[in-house]
Amino acid sequence: MMIGTVESCLRYPVKSFQGLQVDSLQVGVTGIEGDRERALIDLASGRVLSAKRSAEMLMATASDSGFSLPGGSETSFDDPRVNDILSQWLGRAVALARIGEVLAENEQEPLAYEMTFEPANDQAEYFQIPTPPGTFLDLAAVHLVSRSTLDQCAQLRPDLNFDARRFRPNLIVDALGEPFHEDAWIGKRVGIGSSLVLEISQPTVRCAMPLRAQPKLGLQAELGSQPELFAAMTEMHSAFPNHLGVYANVMEPGVACIGDAIELFD
Repeated sequence: MMIGTVESCLRYPVKSFQGLQVDSLQVGVTGIEGDRERALIDLASGRVLSAKRSAEMLMATASDSGFSLPGGSETSFDDPRVNDILSQWLGRAVALARIGEVLAENEQEPLAYEMTFEPANDQAEYFQIPTPPGTFLDLAAVHLVSRSTLDQCAQLRPDLNFDARRFRPNLIVDALGEPFHEDAWIGKRVGIGSSLVLEISQPTVRCAMPLRAQPKLGLQAELGSQPELFAAMTEMHSAFPNHLGVYANVMEPGVACIGDAIELFD
């Protein structure tokens, strides 16, 4: 059964930095090529840094060749000063790591990031969450959000901003349905384009990142801090409070392109 089409493709070369809108995604077994390929490692703790705790990271923008800090020009990933530049900006010692390099050095201990389950409370307790093996991802290889869910949530709460950038999906799906209709896909497979097959594994639990401020990007407006979003998602989504979108694992690698048909398999 056809359920929609691919509206947008997105990937994030550096974890928690602003990412790229692209025409297509090359999807392998462990994830999307060029997505979260790099991340910042806190040298004191050895943990993967993210905007879940370090909100200022969302103000940086990444490309496939480098990154730009607020008010600055692009710095190449190959610049020998890269770790000093990032450490000075964040006020802590960090290293920009590429996934294959850092894993080779940490084979005995899985990588982890920090997350709170009270995202509207900056003083809440944070927990260490391991990344999927071989990645800087949070929980799964691909993240999908339905445009219908975003639009209808915005209609239910016109006082809040449900811009897709807040939720950092890889695929925005143009599909009709009630808010959170993606829940019905969980446990099923979807085919995208001519070869890509994903298995929808679980709803996406939302961390603090959708609540954070984000910069103006090209024609896209600046996003203000919005702590009220947490309570709204909890109230509107009774089946899975504070969840929006779905995660997917890759069953058959392939390419997802804007405009591709999406078929739900029973």
